[in-house]
Amino acid sequence: MTGKPLFQKIGQKKCFAKVVSLLPPQLAKAVMFTYVKNRTLFFVLNHPGLKMEFNYKITLIKSLLKKIKDIDPNCKNMDITDVKAFVTNKIDFNPPPPPPESKFTYKERASGRFYNFATDPKLKALFQQIKEEIRKNAAS
Repeated sequence: MTGKPLFQKIGQKKCFAKVVSLLPPQLAKAVMFTYVKNRTLFFVLNHPGLKMEFNYKITLIKSLLKKIKDIDPNCKNMDITDVKAFVTNKIDFNPPPPPPESKFTYKERASGRFYNFATDPKLKALFQQIKEEIRKNAAS
């Protein structure tokens, strides 16, 4: 299916994703996205310190691109002559998803049986409300 010209870009993206997944974990996390322009593969990174590390690994990436052409038949038509990396000044396009909300439930251990020694009528009413809520929670 990826042999058709219509699906060639999708096949390229899959091949680039494979190359990124084969990078060391620290570098793979730094890659925001990749694209090709004028037979040059650009890696867009999210940290300037990792750009220097990435530049040291350019030969590794070029060798990965050559090997992936031999291994994966969908990647044989990649025509990449150069690899470059740069750091974007834009906000991350794919922010991490928010953590799922946890519904923490527990069984009420209090029974709501306590003496209300408050002398102030407002406080006495407030303690009585607390007592009622504890009794409701304990009953359910």
